[in-house]
Amino acid sequence: MNSGRLFAVGLALAACTFASAALPVAAAAAKKIVLIAGGLDEHPENTHEYEKNIILLKDCLDTSPNLTGLRTEVYFSGWPEDPRALDDADTIFITSSGSDRRESDHPLYVGDRLAQLEKQMKRGCGVVMFHWSTFHPRRAHDQITEWVGGYFDYESGTEPRKWYSAIETREWQTALANPEHPVNRGVRPFRVTEEYYFNLRFRDNDTRVVPLLLKQAGGPVLPNTVAWAVERADGGRGFGTTGGHFYENWWLPDFRRMILNAIVWTAKADVPPGGVESNLGNEIRVLIVTGHNHPAHDWRAVTAALHHALEQDPRVAVTVTENVEDLASAKLSTNHAVVLNYANWQRSGLSDAAKTNFTNYLRNGGGLAVIHFANGAFHFSLPGAEESDWPEYRRIVRRVWDHRGGSGHDNYGLFRVRIHNTSHPIAAGLESFDTMDELYFRQAGSEPIQPFATARSKVTGRDEPMAWAYEYGQGRVFQTVLGHAAESVHKAAALIRRGAVWASKCEPLSFDPPPELTEKARFRPGSPWKPQGTNANR
Repeated sequence: MNSGRLFAVGLALAACTFASAALPVAAAAAKKIVLIAGGLDEHPENTHEYEKNIILLKDCLDTSPNLTGLRTEVYFSGWPEDPRALDDADTIFITSSGSDRRESDHPLYVGDRLAQLEKQMKRGCGVVMFHWSTFHPRRAHDQITEWVGGYFDYESGTEPRKWYSAIETREWQTALANPEHPVNRGVRPFRVTEEYYFNLRFRDNDTRVVPLLLKQAGGPVLPNTVAWAVERADGGRGFGTTGGHFYENWWLPDFRRMILNAIVWTAKADVPPGGVESNLGNEIRVLIVTGHNHPAHDWRAVTAALHHALEQDPRVAVTVTENVEDLASAKLSTNHAVVLNYANWQRSGLSDAAKTNFTNYLRNGGGLAVIHFANGAFHFSLPGAEESDWPEYRRIVRRVWDHRGGSGHDNYGLFRVRIHNTSHPIAAGLESFDTMDELYFRQAGSEPIQPFATARSKVTGRDEPMAWAYEYGQGRVFQTVLGHAAESVHKAAALIRRGAVWASKCEPLSFDPPPELTEKARFRPGSPWKPQGTNANR
């Protein structure tokens, strides 16, 4: 993956010209916010989610209804490949591993990056350190305390561990210190389950340090401080917080508001009177149904790729079932959308209970995303499964593979997917892209579709539909015939993710994260499903 890949450059700002008898007044330059995520470590799933953190923050900043004059850039794998990207940053946000095991686990202690950051600090750039990124070696004490005020000291305590600072994970009732500070605008004390670091290392008698959040009321302030701010003599601003261990805490409005306020404040932009507004909405729950397919389809690898592509939207939480009869279960209604990566090749069809429950789920407002050969399921022409025919499925899925009607595909290979109908939320702003896939043609069905993605078949010589969407009852259905292999899903990740989110009745992200992130994504400890060791014959 290109570690310096920049994706989406924030808000497009309308320039206002004020007429006057003299020269026109130039519009103020947008404040540039750089969000940096370190590579994922061995922490369990839904903790230390560095990549999701910055995708979420970028989307919140880009879509905030009471912010203007900002532009955001995101960088993954610890640092921009070209450090000149930092030269015009107004603030730099870092979420990453710390330096207590190996210094190089912290992106600042790789090569000359500490010197690169020092260059930016000297010109007055802001900086935010988030959770484990507050771990620093004592040798950097002077720089870190100058730039951000304090850090987790793991080297100057007593034996055997030598930690001066401390960690405790439990439920806390936080308290505000200095509630009048701009970072605390609109923030109220909140209850949170968190892995807080405390008893941090600050300079002695550093009057610049302003405690902002205490893990609990009472006791000495500085040892109890878990978020703080500092203003430097060079005009730069720093903010640090030791919260941020559990990903779910982003759904606490006061925690999220404090972090967004801090980013804006360190960029020397105006924090709105009530704090930065943002709305994540509810978590988007998506169920992937898989477990069997045509022998040419590696359903495990494709499911893994779908899992990662969908969860690039930080609001999406994916679960996987390898039992298609779970479509009969009451738990179906707890999901906003189903992603179908299943075909009953030489298998029986759905039970009547599954057909009824699944149809009712869709008619009552549930969502469906149909991937590739899942459109060939439950069809009278399916070899070895003729008795599985389900006519209603051909109304739910408007284009199906018909083995008797001449359906086919180009050889697996490279082709261009062209995006049309960009007024549709799935396609709006989406760029055409190259993929490695099977290009399906002559899919059967008479119900109307309006494709917003097409590709030119070498076999038919025509532009064949690749993706479309429509309503079924009160529900929404997104269908794409892309997705033969894992690399096919990686290439079409943005399209598939947008389609599943739309089917869930939510707005797609304000930008598309780099598809390269899905190519090297992995299942972390604690993941409820992994592609290894699953039962392909269920």
